[in-house]
Amino acid sequence: MAIGKWVQAGRDHGSGKSIQQQGRGSGSDRRGGGTGANKGGNSGNSSSPSNIPALNSLIRRALDSDYKKRKLAAADRNAHPFILACLAMDEEEKVRAEVAANPSAVLEILTHLLHDPDENVRVKVATSRLVTAQMLEALAGDSAFAVRVEVAKSRAAEPAVLTYLVNDPSHDVRSAVASNADATPGILATLSEDDSPAVRMAAARNARTPEHALETLARDEDRSVRMATYGNPSATEEVRKLAEEAPITTKVHPALDSGSDPDSLGAMAAGNNWVIRQGVAMNKATPKDLLASLAMDRNWQVRRGVALNTATPEKILRDLASDPQRDVRQAVADNPSATKDIIDIALRSLKVHKDR
Repeated sequence: MAIGKWVQAGRDHGSGKSIQQQGRGSGSDRRGGGTGANKGGNSGNSSSPSNIPALNSLIRRALDSDYKKRKLAAADRNAHPFILACLAMDEEEKVRAEVAANPSAVLEILTHLLHDPDENVRVKVATSRLVTAQMLEALAGDSAFAVRVEVAKSRAAEPAVLTYLVNDPSHDVRSAVASNADATPGILATLSEDDSPAVRMAAARNARTPEHALETLARDEDRSVRMATYGNPSATEEVRKLAEEAPITTKVHPALDSGSDPDSLGAMAAGNNWVIRQGVAMNKATPKDLLASLAMDRNWQVRRGVALNTATPEKILRDLASDPQRDVRQAVADNPSATKDIIDIALRSLKVHKDR
């Protein structure tokens, strides 16, 4: 593994090889090379004699049993690659995340962290200013939507990667693609017809969205999408006029319609669009067993919808009063149907998390 050469450099240091010897030649392995990786008058050689005490202090921090000190070492922009390589294999994900975010991390280290078991580390790799198009291509298929969102946002992502993410099951990922200033007109035209209003709104705001797509968005049933189209810097006067004249729809979405039958609500709750699931969660006609299922939804905004629903059973509200997401607990406290003891649980939980 490429990262091994930097770890071996660290072992050599521990066995007595001079830091000066390790430093020589390492500049060519850094992206950008030589002195370009250092600012503020630094010579670019972290192992010059005047820097030896500082480097040895950094090594001590990197070996400290307190992960907070190792985290500081991982965030140090003057850290030598062999230190960062060792910390890239640290047992604490917060340390590895700092390595991934460190602009001094060489490409071999970032490549190693592409496969880190923790999604927060992979998110840091995706947002690194050193990330390559090849790395983003690998991360585009990541199991964590938060990682794919960052890939979709990246200006370093190739059009082929953005095209792949157009079909992502997460509307957050598709919205990020639609917001990307480098998304092609073809990609934006496709996303302008997306099922999610949030995705269409992002496409409506993008200056690269083609005129024919803007004309469609100017007639969108969602007023927010039409207003976003009106504000698009590339919108023509004709497009703006269309957005102004489009009739305001008062039609209620089936997910919020109290007349929707249980089977329809169940089908909508099983979909990938969290906005629709949230609508079902807030619908007073939603069956109790379906509310119980939505109360465990992976998206906190859906759980918040259940917490706000005045028809949600007491047992479900009690469970949501201790939800890990603050906004969900606050929604329970604001629910007029919640009993005093449930509201007290939610308020205590809010206070405990605030004091931490």
